[in-house]
Amino acid sequence: MVMSVLWAWLIMSSDVSIDLLDDSSRSGALVVVCFPGPGFVANIVAHHIVETLDLEMVGSIRHPSLPQACIVKNGLSMPTVRIYSGEPVCNHESCDSVLVVVSEVQIPTDLILPLSEEFVEWSISEKAGAMLVLDSYSKAIESGHTIDDDDDSNETVKGAASTERALASLSDLGIDRMEQGAIGGLTGVILNEASRRGFDAMALLAECSGPMQGMGPDARTAARVLGRLDELLPAIKLDSEPLLEEARRIEGEINEMMSGSVNQPSGPASGGNTSMFG
Repeated sequence: MVMSVLWAWLIMSSDVSIDLLDDSSRSGALVVVCFPGPGFVANIVAHHIVETLDLEMVGSIRHPSLPQACIVKNGLSMPTVRIYSGEPVCNHESCDSVLVVVSEVQIPTDLILPLSEEFVEWSISEKAGAMLVLDSYSKAIESGHTIDDDDDSNETVKGAASTERALASLSDLGIDRMEQGAIGGLTGVILNEASRRGFDAMALLAECSGPMQGMGPDARTAARVLGRLDELLPAIKLDSEPLLEEARRIEGEINEMMSGSVNQPSGPASGGNTSMFG
């Protein structure tokens, strides 16, 4: 593949590099951030959105502290942290296109702050409309979150936002807001940074409801999250049964990816524990 133009946005203080394959406008885009959490819910949702909307990979994110590996699909290598783009039907008032940032690798703790700062700075510089961070939690796994979930259901979905306008968008999606609690890891720091910069960012946190309680890929919770996104991205709407079948297929792909060399044991070669939620 010949790349006509390579645009690299490099913040020297953190060495986080967002490399884009072209200079297409991202003005008004909704940036959807999907990194591993309990049940790999965000990953399953990201894969489903990418395939359903036929998004194209337009860039990647690099940093020396990320696991030194690649993802292989259909015999071809791909970066572990990738950016996809397209122009779906979108109901967010500032959303003209979508950018999906997805990773199969967990982020080292010391990289969470610089990566969060870079995500927000890049979104602002590209004049993106808003950011949506998808995450999950389980009462059986330490995830770094303290969610005000005191009901008897195991299908709770909560939302938080960086601005009043973003909070109103969550309400329009029918997502209950967190009244109190704490959000850890990349999700929490992105919200903090977006709030500091006055940028619209939303976080959606879904309780794992699958039989493994977040300790393995959770198709059921991913399908539930996709259902909540119907109002935001109508193009991803599918009947429930095909949606679950597709999510299970993507589960298998995630399992294969995560079982390879990306999740290396802690040690000098892997740079230590890369878990963001444990």
